[in-house]
Amino acid sequence: MTSCPFEKIPQQEPGQIEEVADLTEKLQNKRYPKPERILRGVHPKSHGCVAANFEVNADIDQSLQVGLFSRPGAKYQAWVRFSNASATVGPDLVDSKNGSRGMALKVLDVAGDEAVLLDDGGARSQDFLMINTPAFAFVNLPDYLRLNQILLENNDDPSMFFAPLGTEVPGITEEDIERIKRSAAVVGGIQSKPVANPLGVQYFGAAPFLFGADRIMRFSAEPVGGAQPQVLPDDPSPNYLREALAAQMSETSDIVFDFKLQVRGSDEEGLGIEDATTVWDEEEFPFVNVATITVSAPQDVGTETVKEGCEQLVFTPWHSLESHRPLGRINRLRKQVYQTSADHRETP
Repeated sequence: MTSCPFEKIPQQEPGQIEEVADLTEKLQNKRYPKPERILRGVHPKSHGCVAANFEVNADIDQSLQVGLFSRPGAKYQAWVRFSNASATVGPDLVDSKNGSRGMALKVLDVAGDEAVLLDDGGARSQDFLMINTPAFAFVNLPDYLRLNQILLENNDDPSMFFAPLGTEVPGITEEDIERIKRSAAVVGGIQSKPVANPLGVQYFGAAPFLFGADRIMRFSAEPVGGAQPQVLPDDPSPNYLREALAAQMSETSDIVFDFKLQVRGSDEEGLGIEDATTVWDEEEFPFVNVATITVSAPQDVGTETVKEGCEQLVFTPWHSLESHRPLGRINRLRKQVYQTSADHRETP
C-alpha cells in the first residue's frame, strides 16, 4: 500500500494487518456457525438504515472547497446506517453500561473526475464512518491485534485486554500499560455516555483523513441546534435504540445534521496521525459546518425490504475520493479488514 509522506508505516505492519484480517474471518465463523447468516465483523447490530440527502453548503468557505466539498450547493443522495459497535448482536445495554454507537454515511454517485480509492461495487461512493466519541479506544495496530486474539480465545470477552492494569502480565511493558490506560479511559467514557435516540447525538470520524494535497481533516455530524439531552427509558428493552429510531422516523418532521470539519496543515504538531486516541482541541481547532444531512420523514425503517437493503450495504472509509484518503494505522488496517469482512459475509 502506498502512503502519504507524513504517514509512518512500521515494517511489521503488513503482516499484522494480515493477522487481524485472518482473525476477523475466524471470529465471524465462530460467532455465526452454519447455517446462520454471517454478519459484519464490526458494528453487526443495526438499528436501521434511512435514506437521506447530503448537500454541500452554498456558502462554504473557498478554502474548504476540496474534493466532495468542491462545488457549493451540490446535492447527493445518501444512506445512513445506525448501529452498535459491539462485536456481537445483543442488548443495547450490557450490565446497565452504554456501548459505542455508530453512524455510517454513504454519499452516492459522487460527482467529478477525481478518482476514488476503492469503488463501491462498481459505483462511486464517499463513505464517512462515525462513532459517538471523538477517539477510538485503541491506540494502534498491535493493540488491536492483541484485542482480537483475546476475543477469539475468550468468546468475545475483552476483559483480558485490560488485565495488565490490575496484575503483572508477561511480555507487557510499561509503554504497553500506558497505552492500555488510555484505551481504558476511552472505554470508560463510552460506558458513561448514554444514547437514548440515535438521531439525537453527535458522531465523530475519530481518525485523520487527507484534505486535498497537504492538509488533514477530521469530521463530525451533529443535529442542527446541537445534540439533544439523552435520558434512557426507565426500563429499556434490548432493542430500545431501534425502537427509538423507528418511532421518530414515523413522525413527519425531517431530521437534519450539520456535517462539520476540522482542517489543519499536514506540517502542524499534534496531529496524531498514527495514534487513534488523539483528539484535536475543539476550542483551538473548532469544527466548521460544510454540509447538511437531511433525513426526510416519515420513513418505515422496519420493513424486510429496508432491513435487507441495509444488510447488503458495505461501508469502508476507503470508499473515498483521493482528496479524502484515510490516514494512520487504524485506517490502513480498516482497508483490508473491512474488505475481508464484506467478502466473507457474501460467501454462500
